[in-house]
Amino acid sequence: MPATETNLVDKRLALRASSKQLAGAGHSHPSDELERIAAYIREHNICSDVYGSGSVVEQLEGKVADLFGMEAARYMPSGCMAQPIALRIWAERVGVFDTAFHATSHLELHEEKGYSALHRLKAHLLGDATRPTLACDLEGLPPLSSLLIELPAREIGGQLPTWDELVELTKAARKKRIRLHLDGARLWEAQAFYNRPFAEICGLFDSVYVSFYKGIGALAGAMLLGPRDFIDEAVLWQRRQGGTLYSALPNIVSAKMRLDGQLERMPAYRQRAIEIAALWNEFEGASTLPIVPQVNMFHLLLDGKVEELLQARDRAAEQHGLWLVSYLKGDGDVARTEITIGDAALALTDDELRAAIANFLKKP
Repeated sequence: MPATETNLVDKRLALRASSKQLAGAGHSHPSDELERIAAYIREHNICSDVYGSGSVVEQLEGKVADLFGMEAARYMPSGCMAQPIALRIWAERVGVFDTAFHATSHLELHEEKGYSALHRLKAHLLGDATRPTLACDLEGLPPLSSLLIELPAREIGGQLPTWDELVELTKAARKKRIRLHLDGARLWEAQAFYNRPFAEICGLFDSVYVSFYKGIGALAGAMLLGPRDFIDEAVLWQRRQGGTLYSALPNIVSAKMRLDGQLERMPAYRQRAIEIAALWNEFEGASTLPIVPQVNMFHLLLDGKVEELLQARDRAAEQHGLWLVSYLKGDGDVARTEITIGDAALALTDDELRAAIANFLKKP
């Protein structure tokens, strides 16, 4: 990278670190979470897990399984490991290696098609890529072993089907004897929209994956849940793929100590997202997808070229001390970013946010 580009990156990193944040939990030093974890381990006299066993990980697995109304759970390093394992198990049980999911699924866009290369699965991409999957999208498909449903769908602004649409979809899959897997990377956030117990939502599915580093804000880690015999098979696949680490203690404790507090704040995050999206939509040249967020995230669309908008973002941060967007994508006259609302936005007033947005979007 040329020196001028390096200097610009360094300047922007420093500016971001010194500014209030709109998205997420706000700026923190990488050591902060590790120090909290160490203190928690000492305070609670926690012993390490060993190759996926031990009270610390088993208690977390039991807690989430109870919360979701699932029979068993297994902690795994990532969803990229957990989800293809789930689909592989359902495929082998019926001898059908066809599965289906939304065209913007993480498995399709961000995992180098590991479902195919590692597990021999053939994916059918469902429906309209700009909306959630619906029951009608199952029409005309060959026999499937599984259907993966992402709640909410990140790549389309965190959109969700209504509860009635979701129930209709799962009933349609059941009639075709298709196993249902829930991509719950952001299930913690979706629950605030449905306003139903996690167990009722997960009860529509045969298996569930959930992430701990997104809405919970913990270190990397995931959990796969389902029937006991399903999880026993998943453990074998985890070992085959090198996912049974000698210890994942910091990651497990990070999830354990954050879980309850973050779940309590999810409704407030969602409400603040609705309010902040409305502020952006007041301004010409800005719009959100969806117009009214369903969860605590939304996509922001801005008229203009990426680098010009980034310069405007920097100017607003320098003058208002508020970092509005972390990145922008686009190759024309419209740029796009994702905003996830957390603790940082709860501390901002509408007036200071409106002033910073006005500065950001004003013409040079």
